[in-house]
Amino acid sequence: MKEIKQSPSELARRFLVFALGLVFMGFGVACLIKSSLGVSPISSLPYTFALIIPSVTVGCWTAIMNLLMIFIQPVLKKGLDKRMLVLQCGMTVVFGYFIDLSLECMAPLVLESYYAKIGMLLAGCSIMAFGTYFGIISRVTLLPMDSFLQILAERIGRRYTSVRVVSDLCMTIFAAALCLIFVGELKAVREGTLITAFLCGTEIRMFTNQLKALTYLLLPENRIQKERERQAMPEVSEAHFVLTVSHEYGSGGRTIARRIAHELDLPYYDTEIIKMAAERSDFAAEYLHKHEEKISSTALYTLFDWYAGSFPESEVPLPEQIFRLEAQVIQEIAAKDSCVIVGRLANYVLQNHKNSLHIFITADEAERIQRVMRKEAIPLEEAQEKIREFANDRKNHCQQFSAMEWGNSENYDITVKSNRYGVDRTAAILIQLIKEFRLIQF
Repeated sequence: MKEIKQSPSELARRFLVFALGLVFMGFGVACLIKSSLGVSPISSLPYTFALIIPSVTVGCWTAIMNLLMIFIQPVLKKGLDKRMLVLQCGMTVVFGYFIDLSLECMAPLVLESYYAKIGMLLAGCSIMAFGTYFGIISRVTLLPMDSFLQILAERIGRRYTSVRVVSDLCMTIFAAALCLIFVGELKAVREGTLITAFLCGTEIRMFTNQLKALTYLLLPENRIQKERERQAMPEVSEAHFVLTVSHEYGSGGRTIARRIAHELDLPYYDTEIIKMAAERSDFAAEYLHKHEEKISSTALYTLFDWYAGSFPESEVPLPEQIFRLEAQVIQEIAAKDSCVIVGRLANYVLQNHKNSLHIFITADEAERIQRVMRKEAIPLEEAQEKIREFANDRKNHCQQFSAMEWGNSENYDITVKSNRYGVDRTAAILIQLIKEFRLIQF
């Protein structure tokens, strides 16, 4: 999409919002320090240095560390916009100043009980996350550390998310070691560090998603940009009939879907979606085929979400990137003509399309095992393991991206057990039901 030139007044509002975010972030860091339960990974080193050399404040150490990141950026990447680097310098000074100002204002406050310290820690997390939310919606610039890590990730050919995690881990370990050596106790790195690392990401995501009204009040241009993005997405005409077919592995669902498409003279999309998605991305079709619907653990994925809540939109986890890509392809397919689409949560993607029918095909486990054994010429144990693996992948994938239970009849218009009637008869029954549905619709 063509970038819209920003007016001076819009730029002024964006810088003001970003500066306000720095105020909140500085106050949040001060609250974390005041809790005495540890600070965030990125603040652990400046706070540790301030403990070792008290004559230099935490805000100053924060500014020094960030300025160092600014000076390194042009070394790693030539041709950077000097104005952006100067801007980062200015923002760094402001950020450090408000950390020190907040600490000075809070100096008389004494927290005796552990519960009071926990309360201060949680307040600091929320305030810092709120400030980061302001920084995100302003779309002005990145703080020097984030900018440095993005350039470093690009230079070494790694994903930003991976570099960020390693960076935070290294800073935390280094700060803990310095505290033990020079301070004699873990003051900068404690239980609060772990809480902050995961809680802030969750709260940033929550603020970004739930405070849309505030976002558009402060920056009306964000609403206009969002509307442009929405209008760029293809709209599915209600005149287009879309059949989505979800199925258990070994139930004959693909065979049934192909026969329905052939009998009703409808385009059939299955692995074709992978090829179309590959054409719209930097992913190879083979890579997409290997990694789609692959989430080994929803608990681990949720844990990543907690931590990665503040990561850039372009650096979302791989499974989510693939899901979004395939969802866009599904919408484009349905926008072109009536069709049959197999799998890939098409029933969820097109849930608001009135002229669609969503089918789930299942079969008794014993029948599915026998079918897989015959079709793939593999032994019983291998067929059982393959069916369990596919079921687990699809269950996790469905739960993560649709919040629906895979295979639950409430999420489909028709659920049918193919071994009850056989593949041919099941296809014939569904074709008749589809014809009846289309007559009712029109």
